[in-house]
Amino acid sequence: MFEDLDFPSYPLLRKTQTRTSSALDDQDMAPDSSSPQRRHEVRPTEANLMQVMLEAQPQALFLLDAAGLILEVGGAWEALTGLSPAESQGRPLLEWLRYDRVHHPAALRRGQGVLEEAELLTRRAHHVVRVVWSERGPMIAGSLEPLKVSAQRTFDLSERLNHAERALDEAIHLLGVSQDAWQAEHIRRIVDFAQRLAGAAGLGPQEVRAVRWGAALHDIGKARVPQEILHKPGPLNALEYEVILQHPLWGVQVLAELPFLPAQTVDAVRHHHERWDGHGYPLGLKEQAIPLVARIMAIVDVFDALTSVRPYKPAWAYQDAVEHLIRESGRQFDPILAQLFVFEVLGFDHLLPRFEALD
Repeated sequence: MFEDLDFPSYPLLRKTQTRTSSALDDQDMAPDSSSPQRRHEVRPTEANLMQVMLEAQPQALFLLDAAGLILEVGGAWEALTGLSPAESQGRPLLEWLRYDRVHHPAALRRGQGVLEEAELLTRRAHHVVRVVWSERGPMIAGSLEPLKVSAQRTFDLSERLNHAERALDEAIHLLGVSQDAWQAEHIRRIVDFAQRLAGAAGLGPQEVRAVRWGAALHDIGKARVPQEILHKPGPLNALEYEVILQHPLWGVQVLAELPFLPAQTVDAVRHHHERWDGHGYPLGLKEQAIPLVARIMAIVDVFDALTSVRPYKPAWAYQDAVEHLIRESGRQFDPILAQLFVFEVLGFDHLLPRFEALD
């Protein structure tokens, strides 16, 4: 096995073998009657010593032909892969390895290199391995070494994922506030309101994240609305209002370029102007047919719009805005979520009798 590899020479082994051969020759010429067993000992040759050394390797060794098919295996191959040499020979090694082939197109094909992390998946084994290979004429020689997942490595991976999520949060926030400074403050407030209401409603971490991203991006479609319509100080005419009605669907079109976004985030953008009574837009959905994230967004978006200065109105007092939420509970807004927002998020639990009177 591996006879064609260019292994380094081992002079000590060669010297020992020379002495052993000479001694055997001497014994053949002059038998030693005092040690009859030594005449029958099998002396190791350099070839079978190399074989023993290869088979004792802790890594799984492989030799591939120019097509990537396995010629020979050795070392810990069978222990690591669960495949015997007979099962492996003539099969492509890439059949059992999963790695980023976009960034490593030449891996195990030419030259030499290392894959620090690849997935080994056979019928009997599943490991994360380190792959080393080197071109040897028309062949590729290499090894697979299992990686031990240490507590430090797990911690480092967790830290990288947390950092990536924070960076993604920031990128989505920046995308949402890219229109103007006024919009940035509106986004900041409703993101806070929305994730607090989502938590009060019992949503899990992934759903809360989807709500947070939906809040940041809910009005992204307004980027296609002319500024003179968005900042018009007076009432909109019928044509201008028709343009405004398109912004949820325009937002969904923009987000189609971001396929990693959760479906709930896109739902928040598409349906945050639906009404509990079915008289909203763009689809006129009613009650439970409206996605939960959109029902959350409808409440926090309207509340912040009421309590903020807009080109067409002054800011309302908190109490007046809360009164509006109570009046519209069960009409414009999900009544359960409206109560949670007023009690749990705003802290106005003394208003419970007002909601009870609506039942």
